[in-house]
Amino acid sequence: MKNSSIVLIASICLFSQTSCEHKKESKINFKDFEIRLSKDEEPPLIFELKTENETQYFVENQPKKWKGLANKSETTIGVYEWKLFPHNNIEFEYPRTYSFEAKLSITNDIWTLSGNDFTIMVIRPIVEMDVKEYVDEMISQFGQSNCSTKEITEQINSSKLNGIKLSVTLAGINLELNVFEVVDNNGKKSLLVFQDSLTQAKENSKESNKTMERIKQTFKIN
Repeated sequence: MKNSSIVLIASICLFSQTSCEHKKESKINFKDFEIRLSKDEEPPLIFELKTENETQYFVENQPKKWKGLANKSETTIGVYEWKLFPHNNIEFEYPRTYSFEAKLSITNDIWTLSGNDFTIMVIRPIVEMDVKEYVDEMISQFGQSNCSTKEITEQINSSKLNGIKLSVTLAGINLELNVFEVVDNNGKKSLLVFQDSLTQAKENSKESNKTMERIKQTFKIN
């Protein structure tokens, strides 16, 4: 993957301390499924069974009664385009093609969802760490001369999140990280990091635009 080395660079600091526009999107309510996962388990795939008149959804490896199909009805089956991230009192849908990694330790719980150009990190520090501390630690890794920052506020679905945008230029690579603080309904703080490998014109990747559009529709804090 294009950004795998960059993800490793961004992760070091932790251990040292729309194509949808042209088609009708399918929408399901993940609450209709009984999906129970441990903290380090990857969300399952959702399969779509389409007939002429209806669509049925099946969870990977989860039994479900099959509704009868009309005679002579043609049927197609495919994989649902999105998965639901359900951990750390945060929910959002993300592309099913993204890789999933969970690193749970005595200092941090870190979930990493990686595409080709765009990466999502959900971080639960056991010892509280704010956005500025995280960004400052990354700047020390990248080098101050390669970085610039600015404070940002983003409306992500019904949640208004505050954070810092870190822009990095390193070895000809332009990297943008938006780091937000998330406070769940129990008052526990986490960090939500969106990391994008920019184009040569220093614009956001198409992958990040499509993924962020979906996250902004589905993000929820529990």
